[in-house]
Amino acid sequence: MAKSIKKNYILNLIHTGTSLFFPLITFPYICRVIGVEGVGRVNFFNSIIGYIALFTCLGIPMYAIREIARIRDNRKELAKTTTEILLLYSFLTLIGFFVVTILCIFVPEIQRDVPLFLVLSLTLFFSAIGCEWFYQGIEDFAYITIRGIVVKIISVILLFLFVKSQDDLMYYGLYCVFGTVGSNIFNFFRLRKYISKDDISIKNLKIFRHLKPAIQVFIFSVTVGFYIKLNPILLGFLKDDVAVGLYSAAIKVMTILISLSACLGNVMMPRLSNLLENDSESEFKRLIQKSYSLTLLLAVPLTFGLITTAPYIIKLLCGVDFLDSIPASQIIAPIILMVGISNVIGIQYLYPKGRISLVTLCCGIGALIDILLCVILVPSMSFVGTAIAYLAAESFTTLSMIYFTRRDLPISFFNKGHVLCLIGAILMSLSVIIIQQTLKINELYSFGIQVVVGVTVYLLFLLITKEEIVSGLLTTIVKKKNVK
Repeated sequence: MAKSIKKNYILNLIHTGTSLFFPLITFPYICRVIGVEGVGRVNFFNSIIGYIALFTCLGIPMYAIREIARIRDNRKELAKTTTEILLLYSFLTLIGFFVVTILCIFVPEIQRDVPLFLVLSLTLFFSAIGCEWFYQGIEDFAYITIRGIVVKIISVILLFLFVKSQDDLMYYGLYCVFGTVGSNIFNFFRLRKYISKDDISIKNLKIFRHLKPAIQVFIFSVTVGFYIKLNPILLGFLKDDVAVGLYSAAIKVMTILISLSACLGNVMMPRLSNLLENDSESEFKRLIQKSYSLTLLLAVPLTFGLITTAPYIIKLLCGVDFLDSIPASQIIAPIILMVGISNVIGIQYLYPKGRISLVTLCCGIGALIDILLCVILVPSMSFVGTAIAYLAAESFTTLSMIYFTRRDLPISFFNKGHVLCLIGAILMSLSVIIIQQTLKINELYSFGIQVVVGVTVYLLFLLITKEEIVSGLLTTIVKKKNVK
């Protein structure tokens, strides 16, 4: 039985919201205790590990979500497919650790701190056994949310207990691993609830039947992740750890906000895949349009909000040592909107329809633009040049998707509701600027007031103008209260 999309979305929004809340607590502490160079080194190493992870997962997580969603009502096929994918992922992870060993032996930049690099490489192991794709495929978002919150709370407590100075960089590395993927060990053991060994026949397992379709997704994943992970690596080689640290601060909040604006995609993709499997084309098209409108409802104000509040966010979260990253943070803010739109078109529409090659092509265009601009701009503009390259890449990726799907994409890109979102975001920004200019109080209090007033202005405008989604949500809440 299909689970409520609204319930799944709220649960995933809570899960994503904790990803926003906890870094607001930990990142300021980390920046001040570990420092720019320490943050830069960990992010430099994490970018390299990220590349290895990109190859070891081979596109399996995204491919697996779609496959699990398609067969989730067939218990035996579900057990067989899950086991096959898990074994394939584990085999590829062994190859990944072999690469880690080679890098530790031959790369001088890694030899500066081999123990830290090895600790961060544990991400590969926990990602392999985590089976997060399984729980997304069966839409068990309640478990994902509760488990995520509990593990994050424990991780934050351990961070404050063990990371006390720049000498505790190793403990920070452990936090980076266990705070993000360490909880995956619970996923592995919980599989027994859904999969019985009686449903699995070892002789019937065909592990490598998933290789070809996963490789198609892998090519897409490589294209998407290539320039995102390449940017801090290029900075590390062309500049230094300080440049990487400042760039990391600039993209930190933007990355969190992207997750918040695009979290609907984690809910929609398995549902849309299941709809196509059951020939529900009309419902598929309706949900695509609704997803796009809701994405704009979130992404537009988040984009404007980051641009106007970046000076406060950087200073409060990272400290005065990171103030130089403010312009870069404002430059990359529109990426929140670009990624939100491309997520709807690429991941929610094209991917379930099996048109992953078109998504790869569009992302490839963005990757080429990013690399070219990085080579040109980084030597003279450092991390600011990287930010410009990143924005240009995501913009071209999104625009190319719109161009190639313009004749069959069931989305109205610019209607009355979308205009209201834009006007509301502008009014929100103006109210925030007025507070910044007139209210001369403690920066933390000022920022809190800016957020509260900005959100209030935005929502009130949408309610007054009767924007469809917000008005519909309010009507639903009122009806439920009247029923009670």
